[in-house]
Amino acid sequence: MSASQAHPSNSPAPGGGWYDARWTQLMVCILKRLPTAWCVVLTSPVALVFYLFARVQGRAVRANLRALFPAHGALRCWLGAYQVFRHFALTYVDRLLYRHCARQVEWDVHGMEIFERMKSEAGGVLVFTVHAGNYDIGSSLLAAKLGRELHTVRAPERSRSLEQLRAAELHAASRQQPLLRFHYNTPGGTLGIDLFRLLQAGAIVAVQGDRVVMDVSPLVVVHAGVSYTIPRGPLMLAETAGVPCYAVFLIRCGVCRYRIEVCEPFFTGQHKMQRTEIAALWIPLMADFLHRHWDQWFVFENIIHRVPPDPAR
Repeated sequence: MSASQAHPSNSPAPGGGWYDARWTQLMVCILKRLPTAWCVVLTSPVALVFYLFARVQGRAVRANLRALFPAHGALRCWLGAYQVFRHFALTYVDRLLYRHCARQVEWDVHGMEIFERMKSEAGGVLVFTVHAGNYDIGSSLLAAKLGRELHTVRAPERSRSLEQLRAAELHAASRQQPLLRFHYNTPGGTLGIDLFRLLQAGAIVAVQGDRVVMDVSPLVVVHAGVSYTIPRGPLMLAETAGVPCYAVFLIRCGVCRYRIEVCEPFFTGQHKMQRTEIAALWIPLMADFLHRHWDQWFVFENIIHRVPPDPAR
């Protein structure tokens, strides 16, 4: 395992709670003993329990939905937030089936011509995506189809037990898919420099451009009357590296069935642009996806707000 794939240097808290690895281990045990159809049915009530107890996360999801859909009432946003929790649980079950139960994943690509163009780019490529579908499954599938090394960025886990479990999973994933590389975004690290060098060397790097957590530097971008608080790092990387930037989205369509949407590059890298200008190109693609697949957007922090109308206008 390379240095970039090793444990993050800043160890997370040892406490359990919602992020303890025992929840995942229990789910794996159940998945190996019950028919998959039963597990899928049980996911809905289990997700409801987590939704009712995860009050902070639930409020954040409802606030994001109210910002996206201001005409929706309180009940509709409450039910919508539950759908987000439910879809998150279903994608997590898919992930465990794939990683621990050798379940094969069916998938298709919308925008295959664009995908082939991205695959054949002579230099480095920066792939922007969001926390939707299943990032772990998606990165493995992309690496397999690209035929080139795919470098993905991960945030450190929130408990020591989950960090250890995830490290074992990623080590197994690296053996199964040697073209897939993992990098942790740790405070005080040199991730930005490392990724810049990879892009300059002609690598493909995938980043998530929608969620600000821990010490990640934020950037607020306003689009269509809504402000989005997104991470600054991927945009700085796009600005300094000057490589083509593609938007790739993953959508769950059924049990271990996914669709990958590949969009035309929103930044070609041929002309110098500032990070704010690049953000103005990225946000409309992200917003369009969120309006179409809001129930599969797994961001549990309130990062979207309606912008009050300017009274002077």
